[in-house]
Amino acid sequence: MNNAFNSWQNLHQDRINKFLKKKLDKNNSKNTINNATTYALLNGGKRFRALLVYAIGEINATNQNKLDYIAASIEIIHAYSLTHDDLPDMDDDPMRRGVPSCHIKYGASQAILAGDGLQSLAFEFLVVPDFNIDDAKKINLISHLTKAIGINGMVFGQSLDMECSNKEIDIKLLEKIQSKKTGELIHAACIMPYSISNFFDSSVRDSISKLAYLLGQLYQIIDDILDSTSSSEHLGKTSGKDKKDNKATYVTIEGITKAKKIKEKLYSEIKKLLKKIPGNTQTLNHLIDKIYTRDY
Repeated sequence: MNNAFNSWQNLHQDRINKFLKKKLDKNNSKNTINNATTYALLNGGKRFRALLVYAIGEINATNQNKLDYIAASIEIIHAYSLTHDDLPDMDDDPMRRGVPSCHIKYGASQAILAGDGLQSLAFEFLVVPDFNIDDAKKINLISHLTKAIGINGMVFGQSLDMECSNKEIDIKLLEKIQSKKTGELIHAACIMPYSISNFFDSSVRDSISKLAYLLGQLYQIIDDILDSTSSSEHLGKTSGKDKKDNKATYVTIEGITKAKKIKEKLYSEIKKLLKKIPGNTQTLNHLIDKIYTRDY
């Protein structure tokens, strides 16, 4: 990975973190629910989804001040999903990003409310007057995000995941679960910034859409491999949990060797698709490489 990309990554991780903190500091009073919400959102993280927003924006040099609001909404939704994911009645994980999960620090009831509040906050970021785009484009963004995270998207994936716990399922059903639970938000992180491009083209959008879903699948299969091969300290969350909880993953169904082969195939398909996308895709290319080689 080259130094220029590493600098870009650090710059944009810092950018979204500062943007989120500034907005939270401006609007939040100090009380339990605001503290829990801030804790869930600003306790670290790779910010890959926000980085995807900025990298897609670079394809046609979309204004970064506009991308900030999309990146923030995506990261806020991601934080909400993790906060609820970690709850005892869901994945029951006491650690997130190397620190106690929100429900461990603030209790389950406050963590549920923090997740609810974060979901609402994500849509506030898309409608505020400071987000200076046409109202029609704002409505389009809201439509993309609601479809991605609702009962036919991310929530559906989580529901299927819980429903299939302790059951033997085939790879086809697993891919459906993962495409909803993980893939839909990654897809939104790619399609939403492109939808406000001044050089929007439906055929390019279709290529980005296909790439995004494949990237979501790649991201998930890497998660499954890391869960089975890495330590809790390195991952910043409990490792080996999928096997312990008898949850279906690419590794438990296909085995580690085949899972790695699927990973290689997905990466190759993504790189081929990337070549079909016109514009400045250099940063997106490096970010895909970063996701492919990540080890936590």
